[in-house]
Amino acid sequence: MNEFPDRRHAILDAALACFLEHGYRATSIAQIRQQSGASTGSIYHFFSGKGAIAEALFRQAIAGWAEFAPSPTASAEERIKASVSGLVIWGLAHPDQSRLLDELRNLAPLDDELKDLRAFLASGHDTAAAAFAEMQATGAVKKLPFPVAHALMLGPAYSYLRSAAPTPPDAAQRIAAVFATAAWQSVKA
Repeated sequence: MNEFPDRRHAILDAALACFLEHGYRATSIAQIRQQSGASTGSIYHFFSGKGAIAEALFRQAIAGWAEFAPSPTASAEERIKASVSGLVIWGLAHPDQSRLLDELRNLAPLDDELKDLRAFLASGHDTAAAAFAEMQATGAVKKLPFPVAHALMLGPAYSYLRSAAPTPPDAAQRIAAVFATAAWQSVKA
């Protein structure tokens, strides 16, 4: 049996725990090593450094949220509502990952250790901006600069998730629907 995926997973779990307890910036590789039981060499076998570990955790979080994405051929309303409700449902089901996603999203533009994550975020931003521009071209949404539209659509959900209490799935669905409707109302033409 190959122990490498288990070791990598243990490192990621330990890093998540350390980042949540101490914050990304205050966490050291030594703390992750101690928490995971991995050697320093093992950590560097899987990751080039703390920034790469954070990026792997971020990509895991985004993959969970992306499971809620609608078909690219769905209407503008369906795509926007699915993206926002997916964030809320996923974030309420995974509050620790959601908190880390939020922290890393805010640190990436400022921290050179997170330059690869910054590039990943920029690519995602460009893809979302292009989709929004296509929605504008069809007349489905208001003519807003994408950063403004993004803040209107996702800002309230991010804010809510920062302090949300544990939420049962049925309540999460209802809460997500409220945010999705508000997001659509804020940008629809």
